[in-house]
Amino acid sequence: MRRVILVRHGESLLNAMNEYQKILCGQFDTPLTDRGRDQARNVGKILMGRTDLNITHAVSSTLSRTRETLDLALQQFSVRPEVLAPNAGFNERSLGIFEGRLEEDVFREYPNYRSHPQYCRFREHFEQKAPWGENLAEVTERAWAAFEAAWDCAGADLLIVSHCNTIRCLLGRALRLPQVETAQLPIRHATPIIMKGDREFQMESGFSYS
Repeated sequence: MRRVILVRHGESLLNAMNEYQKILCGQFDTPLTDRGRDQARNVGKILMGRTDLNITHAVSSTLSRTRETLDLALQQFSVRPEVLAPNAGFNERSLGIFEGRLEEDVFREYPNYRSHPQYCRFREHFEQKAPWGENLAEVTERAWAAFEAAWDCAGADLLIVSHCNTIRCLLGRALRLPQVETAQLPIRHATPIIMKGDREFQMESGFSYS
C-alpha cells in the first residue's frame, strides 16, 4: 500500500519573530532560521530511518522555506528520490493585502478583521478570507489538484513539504473530516504525518485526529 508523507517546513524567520511581534505571513516568502534548518535535517534522518518507507518522489511548494526544508531533508537520504518541480498548489493560504504586515497595523486599518464574526476568522476558515486572499475551501481545491498530479507521478511513496493550512486542507480532504475539525488540526514544524492508501486514505502516523 502506498503512502503520502506530509511535512510542514522547519521554523521560519517570521515564525520565530511571531513569538514577540505578530506579523501576518501567508505566502510572504520568509527564510528558515538555523533552528528550522536543524529541524529539516532531523526530519530527513527520521524518514531515512523508516525502512518501511519507499519514497520515490518528493515535491514542495514554491516558497523558499519549503524548498530549503526539502533539500536539507533529502541530503540525509542515502538514495535521493526524484524531486518534482515546486508546485504553487502546495503554497500556504494567501492572506492577500495583509501579508508581511504587522497584525496591529492591519487591525487598526481594518478593525472588522479583529473582532467582527463575519471577518475575524480569515486566517483559518472555509469561507472568510483576507482582502484578495484565499479561504480554506479555495486552498483545498488547488492543493488537492497539485496532490493528484504529484501522486500520479510517484512510483511508490510520495513526500510533500508544504505549509500548516495547506496540510490541514489535504488531510481534511483525504480523510473526509468536518471543516471545523480540519481547521484545527495541529501541524507541527518538520514532523512527518503519514497516510496510507490510494484514492481512499487512512492515517498511519503523525497524530490522532479523532
